[in-house]
Amino acid sequence: MRGTLCTVATAGLVAGLVTLTPGVAAAAPVQLDQKYTCKFPIISNDPIEIHISSDMPATMNVGETVPEYDIKAVTKVSARAAQGLGVMGAVTLEGKATADVVVTLPGDDGTLPIKVVNSVAKANIPNPAAAFEVNATGKSPGSLLTWAKPGTAKFDVKGLKLHNMIARDASGAPVQLPPFGDEFEAACTLDAGQGTLLHTMEIKGGGTDPDPGPTTGKQNVNTKVTPKQGAGQLTMAQAGDAVALSPVEEGAGGSSTGDLQTVTVKDARNGATGWSLTGKVTDFTGSAGTIGADKLGWTPSCATAPGSASTCVPGSQGPVGTAGATLASAPDAARTGGEFTVGAGLALDVPATAAAGEYASVLTLTLT
Repeated sequence: MRGTLCTVATAGLVAGLVTLTPGVAAAAPVQLDQKYTCKFPIISNDPIEIHISSDMPATMNVGETVPEYDIKAVTKVSARAAQGLGVMGAVTLEGKATADVVVTLPGDDGTLPIKVVNSVAKANIPNPAAAFEVNATGKSPGSLLTWAKPGTAKFDVKGLKLHNMIARDASGAPVQLPPFGDEFEAACTLDAGQGTLLHTMEIKGGGTDPDPGPTTGKQNVNTKVTPKQGAGQLTMAQAGDAVALSPVEEGAGGSSTGDLQTVTVKDARNGATGWSLTGKVTDFTGSAGTIGADKLGWTPSCATAPGSASTCVPGSQGPVGTAGATLASAPDAARTGGEFTVGAGLALDVPATAAAGEYASVLTLTLT
């Protein structure tokens, strides 16, 4: 199966990342051991033991989006199961396993049930019959959940189902296991008294900077505001702190797209000076390699609120790069000021030569 190349942008804006946004605590190993009883063809109910492991951070921040996590599972199958498969002529076993995971949201926001599909690698069935292990790998759904409140989040594994399982004979042909055909499934029930908690994560809230001078938005992005002397100030606010770019398949290349988190610019200086909002981006880097900053382009947009003295002008479509580009601006005039909503469509041109993996970048917006 071909790998998947993923990119994400951290709003602000943009830190493109795939697994962890810059500034998020590093991932640490987590694990869970469980025992299930599964109803198999031929032998009916039989026990399995499963060891689940992953790497997940201990902390994240409000507004950050949960990325996908690599999941590994090692399952011990009994000698009785090996014997039942062996008498039917099976020598290997492979398929899929779907885990039922419940995410307890922080701040008493309820729970979110998700399904994590794992691919069960082909395993040899021992002869003479003996207990054996099968390995499975998968990824949790990424870029779907953004933390809205601070508090404690929990990840519990509540159930398991084996499906699309194929037992093959020495020639590689599927073995028919009544009452199924080429493929079989096995419903599994978690044994009484088994633990379900895979990981506990603390979600931290953000604060605001009371300094009326230059400000920095906490989105892994440095946002500098230079106020004008006078009655009011030129300020900006960001709607969120994570933007997910769409995944791109390894070897195919193409455009990884998404939308910049909305930026609101307020000009209360009551003068004649306009403003400019610019951005520049670093290279997208990760353990798999680098995608150049010049590969990220944007299509800016800008809307002016009714009653504003100035008119917002969007920047030009094109690359952002390390040199930077204009996202939006308002010209000098006899009378300026107002409120403006700024956004942009983002597109990262991922080369076909990019290796599968996770890439991160930081885009800095500066308002002057």
